[in-house]
Amino acid sequence: MKEILELRINYQYAHLLFNEDEGVNLGDPLFGPPSVKVVKVDTSTPLWEQVKKTCDYVYETYKKTFYYSWNFKRIYTTKEMAEAKLFKMEVRKCFEPAGEECGTKYDEQSACPICGTGRKQVSPLKLKKGRFLNKRDVARTLSYEIVVSKRFVEVVQKNDIKGMTFGPVYLNNKLSEDCFQLMMEGEHLEVDEQTKFGGEPYDIYPDEGWAEGCPKGDHLGLNILSEAYVKASEALSQYDFLLSRQTYGVKKSLSPNSLFYPQHLLFCSPRLYHVIKDNGLKGFDFEVAHVVENIDQLSFHKL
Repeated sequence: MKEILELRINYQYAHLLFNEDEGVNLGDPLFGPPSVKVVKVDTSTPLWEQVKKTCDYVYETYKKTFYYSWNFKRIYTTKEMAEAKLFKMEVRKCFEPAGEECGTKYDEQSACPICGTGRKQVSPLKLKKGRFLNKRDVARTLSYEIVVSKRFVEVVQKNDIKGMTFGPVYLNNKLSEDCFQLMMEGEHLEVDEQTKFGGEPYDIYPDEGWAEGCPKGDHLGLNILSEAYVKASEALSQYDFLLSRQTYGVKKSLSPNSLFYPQHLLFCSPRLYHVIKDNGLKGFDFEVAHVVENIDQLSFHKL
């Protein structure tokens, strides 16, 4: 696996590490020099540490951030994909407004008062009519309400995929025949401690508690910064679609009025992965997820 970190660098300080012709410069030339330089960093090369040192220098010297945003891209070999026992799924498209803004009802009584994990949807999903599924089969709101196409539902049901259930979606208060809600319920996997969570890749800038998990243990941090590792479970042989028990994302205690809520990691079996790929269903990204066997159980079976 090759891990690439894409950074949007503050162009004002990009010259400290990068040449003018390196990366991609973004900005309107009519209004002066570029404002952002986009670069890709292979995390296995010395450049990874050089970026960290430059981040430290810019922050200590100018009290500014060296980069504005970041995104990991992990590239796998054909062999690694073929041998994977589990995949982490990401829904690529995010749209507004969220269901809560359109009349979807939630019960907050069961939610953690610190992080917000555990709130329950108690009404059908209501959304504003739009083109959020244009040329794709899945999309999500800011609150991580996932909507899938009718074709997606048909393919899943035809292939007897285990673990996925679907609910109705009302668009402008009219029941939709073309899209459905992927219900975020079902079997859960335990996230292994090898999975890294935090605020940002280099853990440099103060975040006033944004990156920390919930002390109650159900919320692990703001962002996932590594590949996902989960503990072995019988559910892996019984279901094609699973969720992590723990969540990550914005804690409600820090942003009580926002539409962001903690989200579960989504996982799928190799069978579901191939169903999605073979049928050309669009909108998901995939990474290899790692299953961590219980050492005590392995020792017992060997005996």
